[in-house]
Amino acid sequence: MFVLGFPLGAMSVLMIHGLTGGRWGVVMRAPLRAIVATLPLALALLLPLLFRPDLIFPWAAPDPAGLPDTVRLKLAYLNLPFFLLRFVVYAAAWLILAWLVLKGTDEKSRLDGKTSALGLVIHAFAIAVFSTDWMLSLEPDFTSTIYALLEASAQIVGASALALFVLAVTRSIEALPGGDSRTALGEDVANMLFGFMLTWAYLAFMQWVIIWAGDLPDDIRWYMLRSENGWQHLLLLLVLVHFVAPFAGFLIRDVKRSHRGLLWLAAALLAGHFADVAWRIRPPLADDAAVWPDLAAFAAVGGLWLGGFLFARAHPQTLFLLRRRAVDG
Repeated sequence: MFVLGFPLGAMSVLMIHGLTGGRWGVVMRAPLRAIVATLPLALALLLPLLFRPDLIFPWAAPDPAGLPDTVRLKLAYLNLPFFLLRFVVYAAAWLILAWLVLKGTDEKSRLDGKTSALGLVIHAFAIAVFSTDWMLSLEPDFTSTIYALLEASAQIVGASALALFVLAVTRSIEALPGGDSRTALGEDVANMLFGFMLTWAYLAFMQWVIIWAGDLPDDIRWYMLRSENGWQHLLLLLVLVHFVAPFAGFLIRDVKRSHRGLLWLAAALLAGHFADVAWRIRPPLADDAAVWPDLAAFAAVGGLWLGGFLFARAHPQTLFLLRRRAVDG
């Protein structure tokens, strides 16, 4: 979920820039395109899980008789054939969108407005189904109508933070002119990331407020599970590095105009994004919180994805070749 969120979030940011324009998107375009190019690899990493979904999803158990009544009522939707069909549909939709995004952007042009608008609508439906299938169904008795928006905003924050980190490592964007004479380009990029982070924080907070105020036992249990057995420490870390510390940094103009400040802001949000994904996904998968197997799995999957990203980053001509062949065809 962590590595798949990067290309999906990058694709969203490129489509948003296609609608809004701005110098912030121009400077972020190259790393975002390289991130989008990793989408086939990120989707392929999900395929092994489809061979034994019963190890992950309670509703995929061979005998549904042991499931709670509330879960058995959802088996008309949560069944393996329909699950696989939905996966094929939204994976195909995302791959087509990624192709259109890479085809419609290069170093000098952004995606056209019509494609961006239609793409964002399609992506919104796809992420709603995907987050229900792969995230919410880990605990099928939990219900949240805001979760898809929360996941989409988290993906945008992660992809934008990674793009800013790559830019800050490779270029002195804090010294380049921004949208007007009073701002630097690094400040523009940081301000956009600030807005994305605030959107994520608002949605995360509102989900908690609505569920807690509603006093719904099944939904409250989702939070109780993540507030004990050590997960409360990850939650505290998540709040600190994904909201409190970056929020303070984004309010200080000198930080946003500093090369080191941009690096630290991006790094903090990347670490916070990983903590967010782990806190939302990991607790229900097992009774114990085994650290070393998790780290080994993250190193393996993350290493594969990072290799794909570095290849796409080092060979941008392959992306431009894709666009040129598509146009010639």
